[in-house]
Amino acid sequence: MWPSRMKAMLLRTYTPLLPLSPFVDCFWYLEGYNPAHSRELTLPDGSADAIINLTGRPIRLFDRHNRALVFGHSVLCGPHTDFFIIDTAGEGNVIGIHFKPGGLHPFVEGPLHPFLNQHVSLCDLWGAKADELVEALQEAEGPDAMFHVLEKTLRALAFKPFARNQAVQYALSHLQHAQVADIMDRVGFSHRRFNELFKDEIGMAPKRLSRLYRFQTALELMGKSANVIWQDIVFACGYYDQAHFIKDFQSFSGINPSQYDTIPGRHRNHVSL
Repeated sequence: MWPSRMKAMLLRTYTPLLPLSPFVDCFWYLEGYNPAHSRELTLPDGSADAIINLTGRPIRLFDRHNRALVFGHSVLCGPHTDFFIIDTAGEGNVIGIHFKPGGLHPFVEGPLHPFLNQHVSLCDLWGAKADELVEALQEAEGPDAMFHVLEKTLRALAFKPFARNQAVQYALSHLQHAQVADIMDRVGFSHRRFNELFKDEIGMAPKRLSRLYRFQTALELMGKSANVIWQDIVFACGYYDQAHFIKDFQSFSGINPSQYDTIPGRHRNHVSL
């Protein structure tokens, strides 16, 4: 759910160095984002995000059933296969961590799958260290200093070594370009055992993540064309037919493909409501 560049606001991003880089896509800092709309639909891509509101105002989210989820100044959005909604009214000064798929795994004590489609306070995850992180970020002078704080703190917060199971890493590297069944036949585990390993480290089964990758490819192609030819999307993304595409799209987004309209300057996973 990290934002892309927007001229009317201050946005900075930073890619951390090793050992964090295989697990964290980027840190991002957003200031002065005050859109006309009060809510944004956030679409899933299988990754997780940690979000901290530096103003101290509570973070308000809504699940797909429009139930309000209210947190303190920080929240972890676990790996998601489901959409959720952001209350943008309090997003004036925010910093976050956008993890890669499975990137949250070193920073939680147990397996990752209990966090699937969950939102939890960072205080519940990291205890008093979460409050210490927020205080350090608020005292830092500017985004670069904040990124340094995040990088240093995140390295110290790891519960597990910065390493992946080799079979899981192989699957992640090939999932966008190969059939799941073919990958599972190559990794040397039974399908049941490999599914368990994958869910422990990534938070979901490989078939689910493969579907999300296909959905994200469809969003990317839709964003590149002002006049979308749906049959071209269906063919390019490997859906059986247009009905299959629509059903999958609705499952992940809660809207029809024709309703998808990105917000200028925001990532393709954000849609105004």
